[in-house]
Amino acid sequence: MSPFESGRRLCLLVEAGETRYAVEATSVMEVAMPGARGTSLRGVLEVKDLSALLGGPPEDVPGMVVVLDVSPTLAVRVRSVVEVADVARDPFFLLPPGLADSLAPLSRGAVLHKDRLYLELIVEALPHRVGPRASPPEPRPVHWTDVPPERALVLESQGVLFGVPLNNVSQVVPKGVSFSVLPVQSGPVAGVYPHAQALWPICSVPALLGAPALAEELFVLTELAGRTVGLAATRVLGVLQKFKPAELMGTFKAPGLPDPVMFLDLQRMFS
Repeated sequence: MSPFESGRRLCLLVEAGETRYAVEATSVMEVAMPGARGTSLRGVLEVKDLSALLGGPPEDVPGMVVVLDVSPTLAVRVRSVVEVADVARDPFFLLPPGLADSLAPLSRGAVLHKDRLYLELIVEALPHRVGPRASPPEPRPVHWTDVPPERALVLESQGVLFGVPLNNVSQVVPKGVSFSVLPVQSGPVAGVYPHAQALWPICSVPALLGAPALAEELFVLTELAGRTVGLAATRVLGVLQKFKPAELMGTFKAPGLPDPVMFLDLQRMFS
């Protein structure tokens, strides 16, 4: 339930890079078109990319300019302005613990408005210049399963089959429009997804092995080491059993599958 039900709370909703953001309207001085070159507002205020300030790629010009009421005044370029909306009764979510440490000081959480998730920015904490990107988190040690579970849900991600013990799986859901990528990739985390009154980090299993973290069309919602974690998948092949060891460590064959299934010890890797 939203903590702001008692009154109106206006926010400017914008898109920057591949992420959507909410900014409290009281922190916005002006919304305008940038100058001809897109680098300044009326030749006075330098315009800086919001996406780049947060560690993402530069925005396409010209975009739109949002002037923020901070000291010194900050004018940021966004890809588009969605609307000014009263979000007081919209669901509000705290960021999952440990998610994107570099983002946590800049965001109060996220608001779900019209089925789309917007990260709420703390404008006073925004950097005024592009600095070095935060170092990626240390990769998690890779642990393989020695003995496969009796029954497992088999998913395909980035062309590889992975198995997840069935007792760790709660649901499979489509990606949908409510999913939000993060401005900076945080290890295996591709983004966040609102479900059951909480934000779920959506992780890419191949990213645990060094591949990029991609958000695919399906999310397998799981509980790993006492944490709620979504796993991105291209497709889900179903619940299988009778796994037999294959040639490579941590891989197993199952009746009806042409390729072996990889089993990471996800409980240990997320503990």
